[in-house]
Amino acid sequence: MDLNEQTYVNVEELRGACSTSHTGPGKTDIKPLRTGAFSEEKSKTCSSFKVATVCLGLLCFLLMFAVVGVSVFYARDVNQLSRELANNTAEKQQLLANYQNLIDEKDKLQSSFNRAGTCPSDWRRFHCSCYFLSPIKGTWTTSKQQCVNKGAHLVIINSKEEMVFLNQLGVRLKFWIGLNYSTSQKTWKWTDGGSLSTSYWQQGHPSTPQSRNSAAFNSYQTSKRPAKSWTSELGSQNLQWVCEKELTCSFNSGIFCT
Repeated sequence: MDLNEQTYVNVEELRGACSTSHTGPGKTDIKPLRTGAFSEEKSKTCSSFKVATVCLGLLCFLLMFAVVGVSVFYARDVNQLSRELANNTAEKQQLLANYQNLIDEKDKLQSSFNRAGTCPSDWRRFHCSCYFLSPIKGTWTTSKQQCVNKGAHLVIINSKEEMVFLNQLGVRLKFWIGLNYSTSQKTWKWTDGGSLSTSYWQQGHPSTPQSRNSAAFNSYQTSKRPAKSWTSELGSQNLQWVCEKELTCSFNSGIFCT
């Protein structure tokens, strides 16, 4: 065997040892190395990605649920606060209106009190009335007219306290009061037409027959207890008199007299 033939044989043997199986003429099938290890690594990577994806999805769902829940509670609280604010605003407006009404009423009452809260000069005040003791004398009819001229009337006694007040006008005074006998009704009547409900007649009064048809008040001492001090007198007799007129400030006008 010559040198060329030997070289060819060696090349063929080397090619046979290093070549892979032929799939066809002129084509060589090269088989991949370590395909099992690569597939296992790829499977692990896919599994990790799927787990991460699921966890991320759950996290997003929980976050969305939390956001929705917070939004619902926030909206509810905002609505409640809005209603409370509206109610508080309405109450504030009502309180301001009431306050202004009270201020207006106070100013009105103060104005009324300033106009008519005191008695005229030479008159004395007791509760809601002013009283004038005449320094001169006259008949019962004259005394009645003099009080009318002053915008008043002969005193009408309505309580024990008023009796005590009149008794303290002076000691041993005798003056006409607004009580006389009505011959038509055969009873004692006040000048305002009121009937006599409580009386303080002295013993033996009123006299009968009713010739002494006018009532007088007798003050014997400055006592704090009402005394039976009324006497029936002749209306033609000259006595002092006491006029009474009510203050403009009264319970009806909202000013409480004391």
